[in-house]
Amino acid sequence: MLTARDSDLDYATGLSLGSDDYFTKPFSAMSLVMRVKAIFRRIEFDTTAVNTPQSSKLRMYGDIAMDGKTKTVTVKNEAVSLTPNEYAMLEYLIDHGGEAVSRDELLNHIWHCDTDIETRATDDTVRRLRKKLIDSNCVIDAVWGFGFRLKVRDEK
Repeated sequence: MLTARDSDLDYATGLSLGSDDYFTKPFSAMSLVMRVKAIFRRIEFDTTAVNTPQSSKLRMYGDIAMDGKTKTVTVKNEAVSLTPNEYAMLEYLIDHGGEAVSRDELLNHIWHCDTDIETRATDDTVRRLRKKLIDSNCVIDAVWGFGFRLKVRDEK
């Protein structure tokens, strides 16, 4: 719901009447676009998990295991808690097994963003994902000026 009314009562009424979100004026166009895309992403995530046969696929890369049916990730048999965006990014990187993936491709695939929008979403998500995968033998490498690549760490 997009409105100029911004009292707590208006907010509660709008959400109780079935609105998914309550957005007040004035607003930035970027914020509105990102919120709408977030709603579409949630819808796609829900329908993909139920309707795609690939969602039940077990993905393995190094010591990372992803179960598409339960949307769980384990590293060395220890559960790792990921947000939907982190899960989607890791899944995409695993599916591209060692190939470099551009920031624009990740923005388009995960956030469904046009590349005209300047955002640090991919970099921020990679930073959080790296922290969560610190115990893994896999690493997300930056490909300078391009994007990222998932690879198995070099053993020393």
